[in-house]
Amino acid sequence: MVRGGKFGPDAKVRDPRCLTAWRLCLILAGLVAAAAPARSQSASSTPSAASGTPQSTSASPAASTPPAAAPPPGTDQSTQPASEMSTENSQPSFELHVQHNEVLVRVVVRDAKGQPVPNLHKDDFRLFDNRKPQVITHFAAETSAGAAKVTPIAGTDTSRPRASAAPVTIILPRRFMALFFDDIHTEFADLARTRDAADHYLTTALQAGDRAGIFTSSGQGQVDFTDDRQKLHDGLFRLQPRPMPTSGGTCPHIFDYEAYEISEQRDPTAIQVAEADALTECCAGTTPCSQQDPNYLDQLSRRILTDLEVSSRYVFQGLEGLCRRMAILPGQRSIVLLSPGFFTNTETYELQQVIDRALRQNAVISTLDARGLYVDIPGGDASQQTFGNLQMLPIKTQIHSQELMADAGVLASLAGETGGVYFHNNNDYAEGLRRAGAFPEAYYVLAFAPEDLKPDGRMHTLKVTLASNPDHLTLQARKAYFAPRKDEDAAALAKEELEQMVFSQEESQAIPAEVHTQFFKTATGAGKLSVVTRIDVTHMRFRKSGDRNVDDLVLVTTIFDRAADMIDSKETTVKFHLLDASLEKLDRQGLNIKQGFDVKPGTYLVRSVVQESEGTQLSALNSQVEIP
Repeated sequence: MVRGGKFGPDAKVRDPRCLTAWRLCLILAGLVAAAAPARSQSASSTPSAASGTPQSTSASPAASTPPAAAPPPGTDQSTQPASEMSTENSQPSFELHVQHNEVLVRVVVRDAKGQPVPNLHKDDFRLFDNRKPQVITHFAAETSAGAAKVTPIAGTDTSRPRASAAPVTIILPRRFMALFFDDIHTEFADLARTRDAADHYLTTALQAGDRAGIFTSSGQGQVDFTDDRQKLHDGLFRLQPRPMPTSGGTCPHIFDYEAYEISEQRDPTAIQVAEADALTECCAGTTPCSQQDPNYLDQLSRRILTDLEVSSRYVFQGLEGLCRRMAILPGQRSIVLLSPGFFTNTETYELQQVIDRALRQNAVISTLDARGLYVDIPGGDASQQTFGNLQMLPIKTQIHSQELMADAGVLASLAGETGGVYFHNNNDYAEGLRRAGAFPEAYYVLAFAPEDLKPDGRMHTLKVTLASNPDHLTLQARKAYFAPRKDEDAAALAKEELEQMVFSQEESQAIPAEVHTQFFKTATGAGKLSVVTRIDVTHMRFRKSGDRNVDDLVLVTTIFDRAADMIDSKETTVKFHLLDASLEKLDRQGLNIKQGFDVKPGTYLVRSVVQESEGTQLSALNSQVEIP
């Protein structure tokens, strides 16, 4: 049951008895104001959300009257002895999720044309954990259209009916897509083509409830997740190449892969090529020449590799940070890396760290090769200068081909290991984004519970196949998962479940609860929202400890604005150490927890989530309130 109403002198009171009571309240309020001028506007003294001070939240046994008549914020009705019930207020910290023992695997099945295949069933799939077949405990066939369909929120405030206005429905986002542009390695022409394709894709493909964001390897020009198409458009067209500065000029000209072979592999052929190029480029055919010295060539190659490693780490750090950012987001989470690829032969550990982070956070990374369709032309095309000794051109061409393959390897690895799409060697960028960036129209969610899973944090390989193994179908799914660690205790798992429920739109009543909202304005015109959550404690599972009944209750109330962005959130923890008589009294009265928020005029979704520790039960309620 959810109610909403207006609290203040403008409220309409039709019952004469209520009117008399209201006047008495006003008289009492005036006496209190005269006695304590500093608190003449108790509502306006409610601390801000950032303060985290106890005055903004109170927990008390419920009065016999309905909670809608609860006193203004700042009034504490608690009569429970401090030794039996304590309240702790804090700002909820939505941190990284951890793995449950049940592993979820999202699978997209595509036909030869790249279209998702619907209408498959549980028996069509086979799932393997470290090559061992697993029993699929849960199976669901999902569609994007179905995921985007949201029913109106229950509990919409009807205290101020407006016959001419349709009710506003706030839809919490369920799908998040991050476009990660590698502006460090991408040339302007390729960046412009991928940018234009992304702009078209975002304009035509995003649905209600979708959020998209623009992120860059340089960290500049980013746009956080939003459904504002204009912000996304403007952000895309602010993108520009931002190459990393190099440590100095090079003579002779050495390819990236050539530098790797010289300094890391000590390849004699690569050293011979560099010496011949130095004679042609730097020494004008005169010997001896310092640029031909093997020590000089080694130092030059090491400087080139250092520059490559620095630029690569910027991309990896950006991707890992984005995975962390998306960890708390609900629903589907996809990252699309738009990049020409980059050299990572000496950065395999950093690459694996990003893959591990994505797997832990259930984030899918798809990749689009920004070079499009390209051909490795011996000696380069007409727009490029030919460097070095022409007699070494065949060998240099071979080295350059190896470099191109190595650069593309990072894109293939990121997509392949996280269950994403690798789109390459194709100039149809629009199709590339449709495949790599699109939320599939149809997909399947498989779940299994590994037997004898050791809490050692190790990575397990995953493989999903089809029972009939048709050649014309391809599967897209994550390739691994991580076992939980010993330090991922029950409290950590409970916190993850609480966070996920906060950002969900589902309602549940494992513990019966009611949410009541009241709003009013202070003398300065600021808006105050009071949220009172009444909880039926008879459904809590208290644990007996001596002569006490012990349990913890956590309430997280989150305010979302009309754009479904989180405005504020508060967490209240109530610790119970109740004697039998006190528990019986609380069973009869119930528990009220009151939280106050500073808000501006507008329409808001109030989401209250209650979690009980002993029974690990969750309840969630939605309420919508409009503040004029």
